[in-house]
Amino acid sequence: MMLCCSSLRSRIQSWFHDYDNLQSFAVFLIYIQIGCALIGSLGALFNGVTLINFAIALFALVAIESSSQRLGRTYAFLLCCGLLLDISWFILFSNHIWHISSEMYGLYFIFSLRLALWMQIAAFSIRLFSSLLWFQMYRLGPSSTDFDVRNSFMNPSVSAIGRQSSISSTISGYPLSDPAYYSALFEDAQENGGTKITGGNYASPLLIMRVLVEV
Repeated sequence: MMLCCSSLRSRIQSWFHDYDNLQSFAVFLIYIQIGCALIGSLGALFNGVTLINFAIALFALVAIESSSQRLGRTYAFLLCCGLLLDISWFILFSNHIWHISSEMYGLYFIFSLRLALWMQIAAFSIRLFSSLLWFQMYRLGPSSTDFDVRNSFMNPSVSAIGRQSSISSTISGYPLSDPAYYSALFEDAQENGGTKITGGNYASPLLIMRVLVEV
């Protein structure tokens, strides 16, 4: 029995340290939040918060699919605001909904309100757990198997850094993709005569500008 518990605990710990598993489960929880928001919107009253949470969940899907770091940070802010909004909604309306008089309103009216309340409770619990998942994902960072797709969502983009380094290497005189091509250009300039540059090579200023433009 102890061996089984230890094995289960190790599996859970390894699962929580896998970025891919966490992201897949977080997306699954977002879909559940969307379902809760759609069902909760059937409430006759007090359903504005469900529509707001529905919009936040859709925004989360857009942020994940676009792999945008800026959208990811915006969603983190909206998630915190959504949790505070849920707490405020519970304080203001939960007691009134639960003790609403059946003599003043019909059975279906009361059922719709309580359904919205239960959906709101479920969605709040899921959002609270999702916030812990996103925090763990932020700590782990994207895995190396799909680094180029998700890196811009959880971490600063490396594409811009790569472009800057490529431009810097070109300016410093190192070719990017085809060294033979650029060597031929400088050899032609050396045969025709030009302005002397470092390393004993000769190239005209126009040719240097041509190389930089073509890159």
